[in-house]
Amino acid sequence: MKHNEIVRQSFTERAEAYAKSPWVTDEERIARLVATARPKRDDRVLDVACGPGHIAEAFSHVCREVIGVDLTEAPLAIADERRRAREITNLSFRACDVQHLPFGGEEFDIVVCRLGMHHLEHPLKVLTEMARVCRVGGNVVIEDIIPSEHPERAAFLNRCEAIRMPAHARFLPLSELLLLFRDAGIEIHTVTTAEVVPELERWLAKTPPDRAAEVRRLFEEDRIGDLSGLQPYLDEQGRLFFHQHLAVVAGRKLNGKQ
Repeated sequence: MKHNEIVRQSFTERAEAYAKSPWVTDEERIARLVATARPKRDDRVLDVACGPGHIAEAFSHVCREVIGVDLTEAPLAIADERRRAREITNLSFRACDVQHLPFGGEEFDIVVCRLGMHHLEHPLKVLTEMARVCRVGGNVVIEDIIPSEHPERAAFLNRCEAIRMPAHARFLPLSELLLLFRDAGIEIHTVTTAEVVPELERWLAKTPPDRAAEVRRLFEEDRIGDLSGLQPYLDEQGRLFFHQHLAVVAGRKLNGKQ
């Protein structure tokens, strides 16, 4: 099965759960991401791999027009239902392969992608497309989970995530993400990092039992052996939590990249 087909299947099955995830709906994190993009009232915004549309909706309150695009119809249906229920008129959604954005060059003032890069087989190709459709001087913003800079530790985390979520491709270390911005012709102006502490069982929601069991086994190895940088730990009730690291990288498109 091709990767795009796997992504569609995975996010069709998980659309409702993902749309309600506290890590996706956290209003403080959403507000910080929007602020990092430096939005202006007259801006046009493109949200790439928008999923259920929380980021696109937040931009719609402060910008002139927002379009959200995603490969999978199921989360887009949730996003559009939210839009209609809230009677938001400057927001729209459409399905497309984000490796080939259906827009002309320099159509948008802000182009953003949140928690989508690690599902992409060719992240530089997508980031270059994001830069292409952004105007010169406009802002491109990525938020995603970042692994350890140590390859073997990053590989352990990627292994766990691929078992949990077949649509996973690879988490990009922060150093690699910064280089992708450079290669796409984007000059970085903001880099921030954060940490969230999910509970493993909630994180495994919608994961088939055999895959969930394997992830639990790997996390127990990690808890004992410190293999990934996630630093899993048990609370007083015996629930397993872990530390997940995120980065927001924002930059300005330079002249000469179309």
